[in-house]
Amino acid sequence: MEHLSINLIRHFVETHALIGYFLTFLGVVLEGEVAVIFAGIFSHLSSFNIFIALFSIICGGVTKSIIGYTLGAYLRKNHSDTLFLRSLERRIAYFFPNFSKRPFLSIFISRFFILGMAWFTLIYSGYKKVSLRIYARAEALSLVIWSVGVLALGYFFSYTALSISRDIRNFIGLILIFFILFFMLEKIIAFVFELFETTFANNGDKNIEN
Repeated sequence: MEHLSINLIRHFVETHALIGYFLTFLGVVLEGEVAVIFAGIFSHLSSFNIFIALFSIICGGVTKSIIGYTLGAYLRKNHSDTLFLRSLERRIAYFFPNFSKRPFLSIFISRFFILGMAWFTLIYSGYKKVSLRIYARAEALSLVIWSVGVLALGYFFSYTALSISRDIRNFIGLILIFFILFFMLEKIIAFVFELFETTFANNGDKNIEN
């Protein structure tokens, strides 16, 4: 890394910003968080225009929402009894036992705390024919909050790392540490939410029995 510097990386990404915006869009469609955090980092380094980056993120999120729901509706109509859908139902029931009762909350929260669950939840929403009004409201609200929040988080990562050191090795090392801490926190929050949902579901079943 002797010839690498923060300014060199900043200039390289700035020169290829259009490709960067497209990769951000694609990253959000495929999963999301890592791509958005990097968009925040490069926005702080002035390689990205933060508003164009945010627009790319929103477009990616909207595209993902449409594809997910449409795919779920297609599977219900044409492949309703497949191993994938049975597995999908078990997975959703495990993380969101109250999905049928509270689809808005399940759809809203899946984008934030449970890595890899967003796609499953979107597809399942289409498969279960969740009201488009509820689906659109949950997705729009979660997308706006998530996009701004995670983009700001990446901006904060970069700002904090540069405040500590401008050496490229230290900068990359600190960013890596921030990523690890972020994913650890996400796992803890997901566990707490899962525990809360399971407890709520069990209490609800007991009340029905009584």
